[in-house]
Amino acid sequence: MDDQQSHQDVIRCHLCEIPLPSMHCDICHEHLCDECKEKHLSDGSKEHYIVPFRLRGCTPKCEKHLKDCNIPICESCVSSDEHKEHTHENILTCLTAKKDLIQKDLKEIENNLFPKLQEAATNIQKQRADQSKHSQKLRADINAQGEAMHKEINTIIDDMRSNIDYMDSEHKQAINIQEESINHTIKELSQIISDLRTLLDVNDVCKVSKYKTRNEEFKRVPDQFVVDFPTFTPQEINREHISKQFGFLTKLKITYPVVDECQITDESTNMDNTTLNSLTCGSDSKYCS
Repeated sequence: MDDQQSHQDVIRCHLCEIPLPSMHCDICHEHLCDECKEKHLSDGSKEHYIVPFRLRGCTPKCEKHLKDCNIPICESCVSSDEHKEHTHENILTCLTAKKDLIQKDLKEIENNLFPKLQEAATNIQKQRADQSKHSQKLRADINAQGEAMHKEINTIIDDMRSNIDYMDSEHKQAINIQEESINHTIKELSQIISDLRTLLDVNDVCKVSKYKTRNEEFKRVPDQFVVDFPTFTPQEINREHISKQFGFLTKLKITYPVVDECQITDESTNMDNTTLNSLTCGSDSKYCS
């Protein structure tokens, strides 16, 4: 009795009754072995959906799919007032189409989108290195220009100091020459004064008679030169002018790729409300708002 009960409990293929079938038709609810699968599918009087036995029951109970609402729906609901005007299709057809889309998207992501993103991520390090290198070069160029301008300013200062030294020497020499002339005249007049006092003290007719006045020679004091001292007139420091002389630093400009404008390819609306409900863009990479 137990053996008979155990024999009855074994799951078998609905066609050939081989135990432990590997497949299952989720629409017909029949177990199938690999050899009977094609025979079962050959019955074109109804839809079939063969899945591995372990995935039996995964097919949605709703056999229709509403394109407008993008939801599965059963036969009893498809004719309801809410959905009777909506376009519907077989749920398995929709499922197959969706899986094809998923497979297509997966292929595009793995072969195109993801590698591009990985390349972009790798490029980030290069961008950081380029940014640091360029920034260092900018600073080096600015420092070099600053040193060049300081050098020019120092050269101008040195030239002016040299001119001052030369003018100082020239002025001192003029003063020394004038001093020598005056001292010579003073010495000469001092000697004349001494000689005249001597003549006044003697009564030597011969010497006194030979005296000739020289006062006219000394009435004219040695020329006193007039000095126009050099002056330095500092100019107002114009920062804008100095900045123009120093150079120009352009601003950072970051240009992003232009994204094409979205185009409305499908419009879904609620039948009871004329307000726009959703937008479908031409590509998943393009965003609508």
